[in-house]
Amino acid sequence: MKKFFIAFSIALVAFSSCKSLKEEWDPVFTFGGNTPAEQKLYSEADLKMLGFPGTFTSIHDLKALYKNGPYEINSNIWIKGQVISSDVSGNLYREIYIQDETGGIDVKLGKSSLYSDYKLGQWLYINCTSLCLGAYNGMPQLGVEPDNTSTNEYETSYIDVQAIIDQHVFKGHYADPPAPLVVSENDIKAAISAGFTGELWGKLVTVPGLLYKNEIFALVYPNPNMDHKSANPENRVFLSDKGTWGIDSWAMSKNLYITYVEAGLFDSAEVGSGATRYGPITGRPVDYLPKDSKALQSFGSYAYKTYKEIMVTFATANYVSHYFRIGKTDVQVRTSGYAKFADETLDSRITKDGAACDITGILTVYDGSAQFTLVDEPSVSVVVK
Repeated sequence: MKKFFIAFSIALVAFSSCKSLKEEWDPVFTFGGNTPAEQKLYSEADLKMLGFPGTFTSIHDLKALYKNGPYEINSNIWIKGQVISSDVSGNLYREIYIQDETGGIDVKLGKSSLYSDYKLGQWLYINCTSLCLGAYNGMPQLGVEPDNTSTNEYETSYIDVQAIIDQHVFKGHYADPPAPLVVSENDIKAAISAGFTGELWGKLVTVPGLLYKNEIFALVYPNPNMDHKSANPENRVFLSDKGTWGIDSWAMSKNLYITYVEAGLFDSAEVGSGATRYGPITGRPVDYLPKDSKALQSFGSYAYKTYKEIMVTFATANYVSHYFRIGKTDVQVRTSGYAKFADETLDSRITKDGAACDITGILTVYDGSAQFTLVDEPSVSVVVK
């Protein structure tokens, strides 16, 4: 991998390093429809001039190379797949999903408005040589190796330098997007059992007959500008153990988040993480943290404000995961606070009347559980029975 980067200028590598670790969602600016700019489209014959060995590795077999940590691909491996994701709604950020008949994978291209360059259904050919295969909480990802500033939370970094993207990703012909695969509870359970190589992860699927559990998961950071990893429980608030906390929207934009906080919906939520709990957000850091601790000092003058006040002052958009169930198996639907439909409320027939629904999206895995990413508006992706 290091030899590969020597070919690029120091400036490009520095640019890649400073951006590659930003894994949180940011606003996605989209313009117009899903119409790619004029571009060269490669045939498989063209690829031979670029070192293509003549045979594609299946996405399943690529995943099988992964063991228990980042895997740097040193052999001449190419994969191909159709684009099944679009970031036009803002619910995906700096990544694109492709699939073949054996599975799907998240390719961390590190660019916004990818829909303008890659059309749904278009074939992509990817030269995996010198790239890094990794996982984020179990989800297969293809990117570059983490740089030296990595916290080791992420096993891959974004391929966010265009010159590097051009060395690895080649656009093929346009085609109709693949139809979503209709899957059952047993299919999902089998994928969970298979782990990293599960065929469904990263594929476009429809799960029929899902029932809403009236339960969410969300993790918010009172001051997102401060450290907020698991080692910083003083700057973490979980909304995961009390139903929906009054949240009836798919996610929370900044303004909606402020509305929820000021309305007192989260007043009983506790600051902390895991077994470390300090008290409700109506308390102050100075009330909860040791007087001479680094954690308290990091809040500065805000140590004397309530966490609730801090949350409003440093408000940002927040994701929300809504839990659904098929049979006895949970499936989360995770939505970005920057999605265009973030503040849209869930259909009351689902949340209040108990109606079943069919949901279509990209199925991913997170800590051994199935998780949906919607690639279209809920009015399209969620069909009430």
